[in-house]
Amino acid sequence: MRGGQEGPGEDPEVSARDHLVIGLLVMAVVTALGGVWPADPYSPTQWWLVVSAVDVVLCSVLLALPVHQRSTQAVLIAGIVVSAVLVTTCRTAQGVVVFALGFVVAGQFAAYALERRRAAVVAGVVVAAIALSATFAPAPVHPVIVVVSSAMALLSSWLMAHQSGRLRQQARTDHLTGALNRGAFYDRVVDVVPRALRTGAPLSVVAFDVDDFKVVNDRYGHLGADDLLAELTAAWRAALPPAAFLGRVGGDEFIVVLPGRDEDAARRWAAGAAPHVALSTSAGVASLGPADSVRSLLDRADADLFVAKDARRTVAGNV
Repeated sequence: MRGGQEGPGEDPEVSARDHLVIGLLVMAVVTALGGVWPADPYSPTQWWLVVSAVDVVLCSVLLALPVHQRSTQAVLIAGIVVSAVLVTTCRTAQGVVVFALGFVVAGQFAAYALERRRAAVVAGVVVAAIALSATFAPAPVHPVIVVVSSAMALLSSWLMAHQSGRLRQQARTDHLTGALNRGAFYDRVVDVVPRALRTGAPLSVVAFDVDDFKVVNDRYGHLGADDLLAELTAAWRAALPPAAFLGRVGGDEFIVVLPGRDEDAARRWAAGAAPHVALSTSAGVASLGPADSVRSLLDRADADLFVAKDARRTVAGNV
């Protein structure tokens, strides 16, 4: 594929995993300090040191597990539960409040790093941890502290999820066409193609290229050509079947991935996807085979696109 050799950028799940490891290490140090230098002389300091060691173990587990939102969520919940157990030994209200703030931060991290459904589960665990640990702690904790901490956890997590979702959408979407940008497209395709190979489900890709786009620019101007391109991609996006997605991989080059469609079905879709748009396009189609990789699949679609463009030029030259 033209430029298709480039792979995706930094994996955001790897970045989130690394951030969580750093956070757990900080918690391990702070918890160890609480055991070495307790606020209350009667505090069971040995449990603080044990929980500090557990946080270090969770860091090692997270680094050893495959990078996935599931493992990040599981380790985060484990850290919250272990910390909640430790709060039940707090003999001072300030200890409960400090840990409650830590739970709030854990909910914010989940909203930042995890998909909304998983983040919502973590938020529920955070609220339960605040309420139950404060209830069973020997320290006198006013119910208002529990209510305020829980409300802070839910509100700040919701705000973080909303804002991070907007930023992710902006970072992954081409602003003109609404298609996935190049990096986001390759992130997506390297996930769905191996999955289709494992399951044996059909999958096809359609490579689109606008015909004579330089002529379009000269005729309509850049802004006019942009409007036509936006109209074209809007038609494609409206015609996308469930689970399909569209990426803009070049100025006038687009790729549609069609899970569940064989080559014939993909060609029929490509032929009827944008029937009333002013721009003319050529399309190349390739269907996933058992020996394919992401690159070979896209390369075959690109080769088929060149065949289609050459055929169009031959027909236009004979007219």
